Amino acid sequence: MHLPRPTRWRAFASAQYRPFQAIAIGQAFTASYASDALFVPLLLFLGAPAALVVVVGAAPVGGTALQVFAPQMLRRLKGNLRRLTLVLALAELRGFVLAAIVAGIASGAIDGLVGIALISVTVAIGQTVGILSASNIGLWTAVVLPDAERRLVSPRMTALAMALSTVLLLPAGSALDAGTRAIGLWAYFAFFVVSGIASTLTPLAVSRLPHPGRVLVAVQPVGDDDVPPVFRRFTAVSVIGAVGQGLIPSLSLYALRVLGMSAGFAVALSGVGAAGALAGSLLAGSFLLGGSSSRVLRVSFLFRGVAGLCCAAAIPWNPFAPVLLLVGAALFNGAGNAGGLATNERLYRLAPPHSRVHCQSRFVGSTAAAAGAGSVICAAVLTVAPPAAWAAYTVLYAASAVTRTIATFRTEVSSSWISPPPIPVEPTAGGGGLT
Repeated sequence: MHLPRPTRWRAFASAQYRPFQAIAIGQAFTASYASDALFVPLLLFLGAPAALVVVVGAAPVGGTALQVFAPQMLRRLKGNLRRLTLVLALAELRGFVLAAIVAGIASGAIDGLVGIALISVTVAIGQTVGILSASNIGLWTAVVLPDAERRLVSPRMTALAMALSTVLLLPAGSALDAGTRAIGLWAYFAFFVVSGIASTLTPLAVSRLPHPGRVLVAVQPVGDDDVPPVFRRFTAVSVIGAVGQGLIPSLSLYALRVLGMSAGFAVALSGVGAAGALAGSLLAGSFLLGGSSSRVLRVSFLFRGVAGLCCAAAIPWNPFAPVLLLVGAALFNGAGNAGGLATNERLYRLAPPHSRVHCQSRFVGSTAAAAGAGSVICAAVLTVAPPAAWAAYTVLYAASAVTRTIATFRTEVSSSWISPPPIPVEPTAGGGGLT
């Protein structure tokens, strides 16, 4: 079993990986101050209905189904993955747009309802494009780095982003509560400006990544005969898990609307989630250097099912409801990140090299569509059942747990926790690459 080792982190900290480090830092600021952690309490503060908040938060998940068109986009650009990724990376700067909208609302230049609409559109489009950007950066990394280096860099990018998000979000909760009491909406404006400034690191760093060259995509689409049966079964199980992901109502929304917690608690909830994601990234990332991705994926589904049950038990009359939400957030994000790393690793291990772009686009498109379908169900349930809102949330969390349980039992695993062939190198801290 591979545990986190300082030598691997020293290797990742070397100068040759500076652009990857900068991307992780920029993405951490975007994820912390220009995403769910702030837009959920902001929209509710402005009077948006809960169903709209669910739809806005779900739009990026369903929108990533557009990844299915990645091969066609690459062909139109003649395989220029660099240009496509640079354009998509501009979505990380949405903090500036959100700051301008909030400033308009706070100064009275923009009506509240118009402001809700503008924020919703900005978040939905910005986060959708941001997810596509992250997916392309992952593909870029797989193209320019050998497998051994990719297994070193990708998990540590995620871990670095989550560590910084934890540091950014945990104190931000009390700062947001104090700020809104003192200066109202201008507190959100300040967070969005900080996000915009720091997030410029992402497109700048993407422009400095090693050139991937022309990523050529076959003109003929990949048929089922070209995709291994085990990959198709892997996709089918992932679709089941993705439906469960879409069924999950925002924990921040539940804390604010049902439990009556403050906006600061909602932000702190995201901070705890980021801490859980960090733990999941560290453990899974180190283990996957030579461990079984299928077994990590199965365990992640199991823990995500437990997270759903924790949230389902956080009913208003339960004095431990806030604690259960915090536990649920940590488990959802920790197991989710571990499962995401295992999913990516399994995708690249199972997809034939000549059809990797097609397989990735098909996989992401299928799972995103499934998650989007789950989100539509979630929004519909919350729309038609407002009088018994807590019961609707409970049913949705429990349904998510059921789908993850099904995925746990249907995930095919390897015969061993060790994934052959083992990686025969140990990373060094020098700047000359892995030896």
